[in-house]
Amino acid sequence: MNIEMTSRHYEPSDRVKEYVKSELAHLGEFENLISKCKVILEKTKDGETITLTLHVSGKDMIATECTNDMVKSIDSVVEKMGRQLRKFKEKRISR
Repeated sequence: MNIEMTSRHYEPSDRVKEYVKSELAHLGEFENLISKCKVILEKTKDGETITLTLHVSGKDMIATECTNDMVKSIDSVVEKMGRQLRKFKEKRISR
């Protein structure tokens, strides 16, 4: 999976970048569906936000999470995207 990572308003550490890549590896069961992956890491006044966008079979799936800790945001957004991908795959198989 090709991952494009962007950050806004701060420079993420190498530890955070590696953590994002390792967490996205959990979506490996859907790798045959995913053609593009874009991650935006951002610091805002509300906290640390991550936006995950996946291009899947002509459709874009987006998940966003904002917490006070980037690691919590990453975990939560990967979990949300996993649910979206499972639902998409189930609908696709049932057709």
